[in-house]
Amino acid sequence: MKRTIVAAALALTAVAARAQSVVVQHGNLVYRNASGATELLTETGADGSPAISPDGNLIAFMRQRPGEQVDSNDPNSGSLSDVYVISISDHSLRKIVTAAHSAKPENELSGINSLKFSPDGSTLYFNTAAWVTSGAIHAVPVQGGRERFITNGNGFAVVQRGKYAGYLVTSQHRYMEGHGSWDPYVLVSPEGKEIKVLGEFGDDEPRAEMAALQSVEGKSAAPTPAADAASSGYSEKVLRRVRPNIVWAGEIQGLETVLAVHCAPTGTLLSLTITRGSGDSKWDAAALRAVQRSDPMPLDSNGKTPASFTITLRPAG
Repeated sequence: MKRTIVAAALALTAVAARAQSVVVQHGNLVYRNASGATELLTETGADGSPAISPDGNLIAFMRQRPGEQVDSNDPNSGSLSDVYVISISDHSLRKIVTAAHSAKPENELSGINSLKFSPDGSTLYFNTAAWVTSGAIHAVPVQGGRERFITNGNGFAVVQRGKYAGYLVTSQHRYMEGHGSWDPYVLVSPEGKEIKVLGEFGDDEPRAEMAALQSVEGKSAAPTPAADAASSGYSEKVLRRVRPNIVWAGEIQGLETVLAVHCAPTGTLLSLTITRGSGDSKWDAAALRAVQRSDPMPLDSNGKTPASFTITLRPAG
């Protein structure tokens, strides 16, 4: 089964230090600065999956090629979208990855998704289509240079702090001789060297990835079930805050959007990212706006808002 992650049509990410954000509207990038002023950065109708650099000066994003479809019927390849970086200050634009198909899975540069900067901002990591059971992780210098294959993996997170800052956590599909397969999370170096296997963290991919990342960064996490910094009733508390802010008049059947939320202990929203889109960009946008309107997030039973958690939103009905 193909496990490539297709980037959501609409995503928002924020840098806590400056409270910047960038949102995709109809395939165009719209930037919002710390004071709330907005500015159109691109107007192609083909741009998506933005990521802001740690210093807040650049935005990396994908630009879909004309005539390409988001979904591919080929289990070993995806659509062709090139990767660009744009300067927020002067809008200068550079292409740093040219999408292409290859006979070798580790060289396949299609189905690009999940753009993420290294902590120092010098490297951009991303997922691609590759094997039937696994995608691949690649890296490219932000200032220009040859992209390189890192390792196989289905989704990944960049470690931001601690002993392994700058390393990657990814889920790998592995086979056990005579005993089937499993999908443990693995810590790898920026060069792709395996450091250690972390184990499985449950079936909910966003929560599992977060728990695996927390286990590396030194926060409490335990293999299966997934660790969660929030109390058992916190998710419902968040939904009670967010649901009244949902404005939606479209279809409701089958729509579900999963968002990763990062907050200050006081509840101030620091970053918000769609980790699994519904397939309906308008509903995804409505879900994002509902969470933004709900800022600040509620406090948990310990008097603090969890640093990281996920929200699953569906239209009422």
